[in-house]
Amino acid sequence: MGEIITNVEHKPLTAYQQTYHWRNKNCAPWAQEWIKKSLPGLKVDSGDVHAEIVKVTSVTGDCDLGQRKGKLLTIYDLAVEAQWVGKAGEEEVKGTVKVPEVSHEAIDGLSDYEYTFALTSDASDAATAVLAIVKKSFPDVLSAKFNELRPALLEVHGAPDGTTPGGSGASTPASYTPAPPASTAKVEPKKQEGKEEKKGPIVTGKAVEVSAELQASAEDLWGLLTEESKIPMWSRSAAQIKMDVGSTYSLFGGNVTGQIKEVKKPELLVQSWQTKSPGWPKDHFGTMKLVLDQGESSTKATFTLEGVPAGLESDIEKAIDAFYIRGLKQMGLVLSSSSRSYTTFTSSKTPLSKAHPSRPKSTRQRRKPSEPEGITTSQILGGAVAFGLGAVFVGLVWNSFSR
Repeated sequence: MGEIITNVEHKPLTAYQQTYHWRNKNCAPWAQEWIKKSLPGLKVDSGDVHAEIVKVTSVTGDCDLGQRKGKLLTIYDLAVEAQWVGKAGEEEVKGTVKVPEVSHEAIDGLSDYEYTFALTSDASDAATAVLAIVKKSFPDVLSAKFNELRPALLEVHGAPDGTTPGGSGASTPASYTPAPPASTAKVEPKKQEGKEEKKGPIVTGKAVEVSAELQASAEDLWGLLTEESKIPMWSRSAAQIKMDVGSTYSLFGGNVTGQIKEVKKPELLVQSWQTKSPGWPKDHFGTMKLVLDQGESSTKATFTLEGVPAGLESDIEKAIDAFYIRGLKQMGLVLSSSSRSYTTFTSSKTPLSKAHPSRPKSTRQRRKPSEPEGITTSQILGGAVAFGLGAVFVGLVWNSFSR
């Protein structure tokens, strides 16, 4: 018989384990500088009317590049303002252009660039003529330039060591180093943003729990699951969320809404939770708890939703899996996952905080095969139709890092 080991020391994830499946670069400073350098000099002409972008006055927003096993995901959303100068004959005309959303969704054909042109010069016949040409001709010119952002981003930041290939001289963020497990410091409650939602009567004492073993540190997963700029990387839809107790949030294109109740980074997040799924009462909010428990080789993420309406346990169980787990699985982070539903209390007057779980009614295990399985578009769309999901695949670019 072999020796029985009874005392096992749990070690934090190694650097290899933490980076093998997930890396992220904040490329916002580079993207903002790229736009400031790329737009000036763009011109349009029509007869004796000429106009040119002379200066980018403002660029704000986010730009991130994610990596999973050499596969790249670009997510960016920038707002741009610029000045232009034009001439009609000998008269000079000045104006501005605002682009509220330079996004990966535009290059993917999911949205359009929108432009607002205005005059800063005095009104005149020449000014009117120049503005008309600017409005007609500049959108195509600017859109073509904005569509060059993603290829330039991949060219400059596609190297795993953070170096700049091709000697372009553009500044590049340092190589990403995942954070080690952090101490559990509680975030102090801040002033409430928005009104407290009106809660109807508790519909039932049912709860649904979905958990997954993920190959990443708790600190990195916390950022991926709670930061507004990173959530679209796995949810593939818009997110509005801040880790301020009392603030409201909106996920999955508005299909899930609620309020932040408790924050203990990077271990615990408690939210009120409501979905637009059929059958869920409009005035009822459940309580969603996200718990991250880091082990020696993976981190367990557990999503527990209490206050599920009677008869919806199965549907909500599948919906939570589709909302949260499938996106993470598509990124290759999920080693295994499981789900169950159970009763927390029998009386609708019992507070959620005093509920005690009973033995689970059912448990389902889903283990990942030796090679990662992709999620097909039909599966995602099917889940969206069945459970009211608003997640849409956007900004996915497959590429390999040079080794």
